[in-house]
Amino acid sequence: MDDILNGEKYRLYQGDCLEVMKQFPDDYFDACITDPPYGIGFKYSRHDDTPEGYGKWIWNVIETAERKCKPGSPIFVFQSMLNVRMFSEWFPRDFRIFAACKNFVQIRPSAMQYAFDPVLVWWKDGEKQYSAGTSSRDWYVANTNPSSRFGLNSVDGHPCPRPLDQMYHIVNQWVKPEGITLDCFLGSGTTGVACAQLGRRFVGIELDPDYFAIAKKRIENAYAQPTLFEKLPPKEDTAVQSNLL
Repeated sequence: MDDILNGEKYRLYQGDCLEVMKQFPDDYFDACITDPPYGIGFKYSRHDDTPEGYGKWIWNVIETAERKCKPGSPIFVFQSMLNVRMFSEWFPRDFRIFAACKNFVQIRPSAMQYAFDPVLVWWKDGEKQYSAGTSSRDWYVANTNPSSRFGLNSVDGHPCPRPLDQMYHIVNQWVKPEGITLDCFLGSGTTGVACAQLGRRFVGIELDPDYFAIAKKRIENAYAQPTLFEKLPPKEDTAVQSNLL
């Protein structure tokens, strides 16, 4: 198989993910980790997040991304609890849920607060490629405290950046060293930053030109100075995780 990256550590594309993925052969990537729009009417600057037709649209993208991954590759797809009853219909795979937990929960007028985002996870048929083992559990408590918006998770210009420590954990546990991760909904670029810090290669695709510019700057900086440009949470956060769940 030709190496399209030709030794490059990362490659970023601004455009439609279905069109971009056509240039990659099947069985090319080592993982797909992506946080797409959820079809819940969120107000993005350009994307129409209407619920109508969402299931058919998102599965077309994810099934294409899955086909571009090698046998045994992990597929991580972030979703919203608001649509949990539809997951089995929209994603016809033998998935399990990874709980992307929060150490700070925004209080809303609800009988039960949402304290984690559900991430659908499955492995493409074949021998599972990789797990770091010691922390390969099905949950992780991310730093979502509002104060982190001015530090660890501060991303100017993007409405909903994913916490860096959360994506770092997923990439570290389930993407093999030197593996190539695909993110077909690049957003603010957090998955790419995590890949840079962990020495993984990365391909990211984003349709919105403004979000793409944010992600491009972050990822370029991360690969230029992978251990210096953003600090990870202190090790004592592990104790906090144990106390919260």
